[in-house]
Amino acid sequence: MGAIGFKKAKCKDCYKCVRLCPVKAITVQNEHIKFAASDCILCGQCLEACPQDAITVFSDIDLVKQYLQDGMTVIASLSPAYLGIYTDIEPGQFIEGLYRLGFSQVRESAEGAIYVTNEYQRLMREGTMDNIITSACPVVNQYVETYYPDMIQYMAPVVSPVIAHGKLLKEEFGDSVKIVAISPCLAESTEDLKDARTSGYIDAVINFEQLGQWFEEKGIVLEQCRQWRHDRVNPMINGAYATSGGITMAINAKGGATCGYQTLYIDGIEACREIFESIRKGEIHRCFLELNSCVRGCINGPVTGRIQRNRFKSHLTLLGRIMKDFPQYEPLPEGISLEKTFEARGKTAQIPTEEEIRKILVAIGKDTPEKELNCGACGFHTCREKAIAVYQGKSQIQMCLPYMYENARHLSDVILSVTPSLVIIVDEQLRIREFNNAAEVKFNISREEALKSYLYEIIDSESFQEVLQEKRSKINLRVDYKSYKMKTIQNLIYVREQGVVIGIIRDITDEEKQNAKRYRLKMEAVNSAQKVIDKQMMVAQEIAGLLGETTAETKMTLTRLRDRLMEDGEESK
Repeated sequence: MGAIGFKKAKCKDCYKCVRLCPVKAITVQNEHIKFAASDCILCGQCLEACPQDAITVFSDIDLVKQYLQDGMTVIASLSPAYLGIYTDIEPGQFIEGLYRLGFSQVRESAEGAIYVTNEYQRLMREGTMDNIITSACPVVNQYVETYYPDMIQYMAPVVSPVIAHGKLLKEEFGDSVKIVAISPCLAESTEDLKDARTSGYIDAVINFEQLGQWFEEKGIVLEQCRQWRHDRVNPMINGAYATSGGITMAINAKGGATCGYQTLYIDGIEACREIFESIRKGEIHRCFLELNSCVRGCINGPVTGRIQRNRFKSHLTLLGRIMKDFPQYEPLPEGISLEKTFEARGKTAQIPTEEEIRKILVAIGKDTPEKELNCGACGFHTCREKAIAVYQGKSQIQMCLPYMYENARHLSDVILSVTPSLVIIVDEQLRIREFNNAAEVKFNISREEALKSYLYEIIDSESFQEVLQEKRSKINLRVDYKSYKMKTIQNLIYVREQGVVIGIIRDITDEEKQNAKRYRLKMEAVNSAQKVIDKQMMVAQEIAGLLGETTAETKMTLTRLRDRLMEDGEESK
């Protein structure tokens, strides 16, 4: 399990973490982000950048609580960064707060920095290394081993101050005590607990953000704590390790020449990358390079509690709270080694051919060098780097802002140009913002001219004004433009976020003419049918009249004939 986790339900797919990750250990697969633990250097930039708090940090708090509950001796190895993080309370109040949590002792990890400083100075005296890169920052250490293995030859073969402190405390109190590192560094847990080269000296790691939550849970208000006096070794200037330039300050305070090495301190992953590239080019020689992944050093670490503070104030406060002398100290106990061997652990990434790179560039609209904008919006320094990342599965073609913009604009232009409906977009002042081809034809004005005009200068804008005033859409409006002899059906969509009205207008003039013609033909057919019916009725009536007269005459004649026959019969009797 890694040091960080991810809550998929909270992620809104803004890809901010993807863009900001300096080593592109966060990729997008199936439109969702995915962490590549083996590529991550735990710099914490994604954690700080995520606006949704979807990235989480695993905690050893429960483990530490269990140590205390079991009655174990638990010693805090406290990063001196607290001196610059908690600027509104006294250092002794913070230490008292830790004692109230149950720690048996609170010791500053800068005690270990005393001996690390000695080792750095020894390396400069020996002078066998062309350049010396400090090994105090766990993130820089992982960055070198994973991405710049050719820089390992320049890494000072020395453990970090926290590991040195853990070794000293285990030597002093025995292996049964539990050492808990309190740190602003996300990578501390990996180096202290999971690296076989340095594990076994620190038993748990908690960060300042988690510690703050623990204080709250216990109802400990640091401002109300009494001042706790230091009763141990004061690491003095070695406490400056927690801020940029602090290692160099400690070396200078100890005295002794730098043996011809120039000292230089570099903050931030990007600056570290630049110095590594410069070393590769042979531009840097005989330099002692103090590297920090966090700008201004550990006091600006990613898990310092998200306290809103000025990093310059933090820097000055820390320096104001430490003594500038190098302390008196006991010799390093026999049997304790501060040596560390660095080893390459990065995977060899498959590099595409030039033809494959060009194919990917063309796919994102970069078919000429001029179109390679190198804007960096995708998080890569150049379009070529982006193409290589796409090939390696670390990025997607769609994650190119100019490409997405051009693609969306092209699709929009195609839709607007081919749709038979008139599309007009106006702002709150009725200034025309979009005017498609169909509108150009119907209103006999070019798009270029229309975009310089107000809607009421071209057509009656009453329906649009009503939508803007009421701030709600209107569907299937019947609007006639007599000056253009045009009848229309309009859908007027109000877009609140942009304060615009999108008018989708259908010209029904010809349709109305066709409807009128069809109605006229129907009425003519009805009239013709009625005439036929009327004529048939007249004929029927005439026939009925004639039949009536004939029937009456026949009846009369037959009646007379019957009567006559009957009379003749009577006479015969």
